[in-house]
Amino acid sequence: MDDNNIDNIEEKLKNIEDWNEDWNRERANIKPILEIAIDCHNKARREAGWKNYEKASEFFKQAIENYRNALKLNPKYYLQDVIERVDFVIDEYVNNMFNFKGSSDRLRTENGVKEFMEFTQGLSADEIKYIDQYELAMRYFKIADIYFQDGDSDRAYEFFNKVADMQSNRPFLNRDTYLRIGEILYSKRKFKEALVSFVSVLSFDRGNAGAVIHLDRCLKELKIFEHRFKFLSATPNEAKKLIMEVL
Repeated sequence: MDDNNIDNIEEKLKNIEDWNEDWNRERANIKPILEIAIDCHNKARREAGWKNYEKASEFFKQAIENYRNALKLNPKYYLQDVIERVDFVIDEYVNNMFNFKGSSDRLRTENGVKEFMEFTQGLSADEIKYIDQYELAMRYFKIADIYFQDGDSDRAYEFFNKVADMQSNRPFLNRDTYLRIGEILYSKRKFKEALVSFVSVLSFDRGNAGAVIHLDRCLKELKIFEHRFKFLSATPNEAKKLIMEVL
């Protein structure tokens, strides 16, 4: 073996030794912090599983704080792992708070609704991505339905429209939302707007008997019942144009 090969081998061994030393140094510094973070995360998940959301929240915050402290050490070998762990814990933390603030009992009170809205509206763009938009729409629908059952049509209308604006890909949710919106508009004698809402219901459920009955009532109030079959087969946009043409 020539001297060059020997030198190359010795250089590689030296590099491996340096790498091991560097890795062991980083591991020694970061491991205690990660162990605390992991322990807090496990405790948070346990409390969340028991629906102790407030207690879980405390542990989630501690886990996130410790993972961020680990990142402040500027790790090279643990960097990707810590980043992934932070993302995972924030996801669980945000959803834990969402489940807490959006629990059925809390949403039945005005203060609970206020806190839920403050929470969702206070989420950053990086945090809102963790919330399932269907779950958010369902919470809005629940709030709206509570107001509707309590006779507060204005607040119900506000939250039903939040659901509609989210354009959920769940036909049953869109159907029920536009049916409620139409009923509220009809009760306020806003027959043209109500008519479009009932047409919207039919766009998701052509056989919806309730929507057809309400649609007929709107047509009679507007004195355009002769156009019934056109409205029954129209899209919401077509219904808006048709109203302008026949009135």
